[in-house]
Amino acid sequence: MKKRIISICLAFLLIFAGQSTVFAAEYSITIGSYKLYGRLIVPQNTENPPVVIFIHGSGQWNYNSAFGGMAMFYDMAHGLAEHGIASIRFNKRHYQHSPLPSDITIFGETIDDVYYAIDFALAHEGLSEIFLVGFSNGGIVAPHIAYARPEVAGIISLAGSPRGFFEIVVSQSDFLRATGVASGLVIPSFISIEGLLRQIMALDEAAMPDTFETFNNIAIHFGFPISFLRSMDSLSIADIIDYVQIPFLILQGEEDLQIYTDQDFVAWQELLHDREGITLILYEGLNHFFAPHVPELGFSQSRARAWVDKQVIEDMAKWVLGVTQ
Repeated sequence: MKKRIISICLAFLLIFAGQSTVFAAEYSITIGSYKLYGRLIVPQNTENPPVVIFIHGSGQWNYNSAFGGMAMFYDMAHGLAEHGIASIRFNKRHYQHSPLPSDITIFGETIDDVYYAIDFALAHEGLSEIFLVGFSNGGIVAPHIAYARPEVAGIISLAGSPRGFFEIVVSQSDFLRATGVASGLVIPSFISIEGLLRQIMALDEAAMPDTFETFNNIAIHFGFPISFLRSMDSLSIADIIDYVQIPFLILQGEEDLQIYTDQDFVAWQELLHDREGITLILYEGLNHFFAPHVPELGFSQSRARAWVDKQVIEDMAKWVLGVTQ
């Protein structure tokens, strides 16, 4: 296979680890047919390092997954380089190419571009084993990507879940009703979120074009069109997990307000309880973004200027290096 040329610009990183200085090279790259801007970090003191590919959560984010006061993927990529692990991070397609199409699915929104990133890693002669690091919704789709791409050596789920999409949405709405952790977001008790979603998704575009368009515009206003919701609802990790016989690292913060320890983390435990190569870690005091939880911010945790907890990065690095030995 012909190797791709990736050198657009090159920067050297000084990363301090104890008393030693480790050099890594960071390249500007583009991924896939949409030429999504991104970064490749290659540790210079490691021959043929393993590489992680970062998969975003819901919404449209840049390659650093920068929002509010945080930049999760930046923190993790640079921290992993300190341990001799390469990484690929890139813009989500419709962060770079807006607006979001009215008929988008999870494939065009996320999955297809991760396939391109895997192709990129395979074509790079300096990289070895490929790992997927999926955050939130990225942790939900990562097993489906590995199911389709046997080149993937392992999966790290960051606040992901094996539960169904609607099941998660209903849990989140129930949590809002019960706690009111974010002012103005409490859902009235008479509204059935699951029932409303099911009704919207059952709409026939051909038979009721005006009604479908109205509800589709409402769905787009809240983040995604009906086509996206339908594509997410069609994914089932339970249906494919027996065919994805690779190591998993499941990480979650105890103070996560969107993915829940007593439901999602427990669901991973139950689903993978009889599998070898499975590691699950729960972090006390960390939020959905693996930074210290700030109670007064409620659902707006990303507003705080914070960094990914170092222990999380160290656990990720130790696990990846353990799988590759």
